[in-house]
Amino acid sequence: MAVSTFTRRTVLSVTGLAVAAVAGPSLLSGCTSSGQQTGENIPTKDIPVGGGIVLTQGKYVITQPTAGQFHAFTNICAHAGCQVARVKDNEIQCDCHGSRYSIVDGHPTHGPTIRALAEYPVTVSGNRLSVHTPALTTPTAPWSPSTAATPSGSGSPSA
Repeated sequence: MAVSTFTRRTVLSVTGLAVAAVAGPSLLSGCTSSGQQTGENIPTKDIPVGGGIVLTQGKYVITQPTAGQFHAFTNICAHAGCQVARVKDNEIQCDCHGSRYSIVDGHPTHGPTIRALAEYPVTVSGNRLSVHTPALTTPTAPWSPSTAATPSGSGSPSA
């Protein structure tokens, strides 16, 4: 009876190749040749001036603080990873713990979050816009705690 010798490396290599073969095509769908994933062409008329919309399928929030000025941010709250709920009263609002963000730059206006939402580039062409998000990555945003919002009634920021 022949005995096969499998090393840990062999098993991991074969497993990795199998996963890549099965998941690879679905992971890469929607990516452009530049490695960017492009949001659907969204009619600009669907984005209210002074407000915005939360798109769950595209995983972003699109805002229009003033007429013709569009921004896109991740729809994942920087505090605890919940999905933000809505855009209302010039803020992107998360219901999980009450965090609020500016529709202009994604920075916190009310805690408990102390980090900004990651912003994505937006391209406007005629009366439609596209959001460009990094393919297969989770957005992050640099944020300075010295200018962070603090929860009401709290003397120091907390994440």
